Amino acid sequence: MDSFNKKNGVSVRAYKGDAMTLLAFDLQTSLRNNLAGFTIQYFLKGSTEKYYIYNRLYLPDAIRTASGVPVVEKNSTLYAPIQKMNWVHVPNTNVNTQNAVFGDYVYEVTPRYIINGVLVPLDTNLTVAVEINVSPFDMKNTKIGFTRGFVSSVAYAKRFNVENNNVRPNKTDLLFDITQKADSAKRWNDTTRKYETVPYSYEEQHKWLGWQARERVLEFLDEVINDNSLSLKVLAYDLNEPEVSKKLLLLASQGRLKILLDDAGEHGEHDSLETAFATLFQAQANGNSQMVRGHYKGLAHCKVFIQMDATNKAQKVLTGSTNFSTNGLYINSNHVLIFDNPAVSERYNNYFENSFSAAKLLSIKGQEPTVLDYTFDEVGLPKMTITFAPHQKEDAQRIFDRISSRITKADTTDVLFAIMKDGSKSSILSAVKAQLKNEEVFTYGVTDTISKTAEDYEVFLYKPNTSRGIRVAAKGIENVLPPPFGKVAGISGYAIHHKFIVVNFKGANPVVYCGSSNLAFTPEQNNGDNLLEIFDKDVVTAFAIEALRLVDHFHWRNNEVKSDTTMYLDDLSNSSTAWYKAWFNPSDLKNKQRKLYIKT
Repeated sequence: MDSFNKKNGVSVRAYKGDAMTLLAFDLQTSLRNNLAGFTIQYFLKGSTEKYYIYNRLYLPDAIRTASGVPVVEKNSTLYAPIQKMNWVHVPNTNVNTQNAVFGDYVYEVTPRYIINGVLVPLDTNLTVAVEINVSPFDMKNTKIGFTRGFVSSVAYAKRFNVENNNVRPNKTDLLFDITQKADSAKRWNDTTRKYETVPYSYEEQHKWLGWQARERVLEFLDEVINDNSLSLKVLAYDLNEPEVSKKLLLLASQGRLKILLDDAGEHGEHDSLETAFATLFQAQANGNSQMVRGHYKGLAHCKVFIQMDATNKAQKVLTGSTNFSTNGLYINSNHVLIFDNPAVSERYNNYFENSFSAAKLLSIKGQEPTVLDYTFDEVGLPKMTITFAPHQKEDAQRIFDRISSRITKADTTDVLFAIMKDGSKSSILSAVKAQLKNEEVFTYGVTDTISKTAEDYEVFLYKPNTSRGIRVAAKGIENVLPPPFGKVAGISGYAIHHKFIVVNFKGANPVVYCGSSNLAFTPEQNNGDNLLEIFDKDVVTAFAIEALRLVDHFHWRNNEVKSDTTMYLDDLSNSSTAWYKAWFNPSDLKNKQRKLYIKT
């Protein structure tokens, strides 16, 4: 879903994501010189309260003084225009409740100018308004939820103790009270007009960091708990999130849970939290509740919930990359998808039943669930194909060839991605890397590994006056940032745990590849996984915005942050290097990005 409007040479397009909005801007040639950026004001339709988007960067002192900018408003985009041709906006969350306000939003975007060292007053004749719904993704019987994945961010540091990124009190207690104090942080008090040190709970951390993925996971479980006619089947790899674990154990005690829980590697150790869950399950399970601990030749790597009705028919399924763990929901960047559709759910149920014993885990490879492509193309559901691993070599090759050829197809306009690991051999990942060097295709992505020796794994960062794509890394970033940012918390574990690739967000036949598969050839033959190919513009757009959100964050951290200087917005004092020049330079990647996002 997107919305477009233009006026007097200014164009704005808004795209709906999962509880976030991508805004894209463009200007006719006569409006480009001396461009200071964009002021963005927004409000909930029907409300009289309007807000300016906050910019953590602001103009240098000399320009603010000459322009009469109030000190307390220096970060408002009214006085600190956004110096990009696009922006991802996530609704503010209350610092205490972590709740966001959703609904139909109106964004008012105005280009701003600096002339002779002064910020020119806002000209409403150039203001363009676009309206779009901002809410959790819920279309075509499909829900999507992303974690925030921003432990190592200024946004986290403003809410929580920057010295503490712990999301659980210790590594040994599976079940703990999330309402207990996690730490204390300095927060602004509007009443006293000063910063005060206040305690915060693990629940506050979890709600903020887990964002929409946490909401979807807990909501799915609560639907089962609150309807005694329903039961649940679970495929789990990591399992240690306290509220998830409590809800699963409750269902086990009521005879309403069957679970396949991985026991490979550390998961099988006697002191693992997965073993602690298994022990509690055995003590509390009643009736039809059953557990299988095991793994395929590799890992039992799926992260799946299946809702079963009173007649034992599958009705709804949750899948994705998100492990049911504190790392999966609160440290990693991850996604979940929910399909409220019996046909889709039954395919997952069939996979579950064909895996639910030690013998079946070892014999499923080459059997029906792992050799067929399950295609869905019906009204009220995204068009998609789902495959289940472990695959035989020829099936894995067939699937990988299909995806690789789509990535490198002649009509490919753009490739956007967020991938946990890119060191394993894979024709899919090789195709992505090849497109990074293709100056005809807009490529933009983030991974979680860095190699400085092998060219195949080189991290491509943006270089001015080139149109080659970029790939940024989510590890190896600095935690001490320049003024006005300060220090942010370090990342414990993977920052990027997603495994998704978007192809043709703005081209013909858009598709996103996602799910639990690591998109690597050998694991695809050994691990229990599911890989989804979704051919739906709205779903693809939501994943595209997620990729852009993450790439922009980590790219800025990797490439543009210099800890020995104070960072300001460009004051346009050097016309030859003004920030906007690249966005209108035909040989620059940013120009390609601007044209891509704004086009129909």
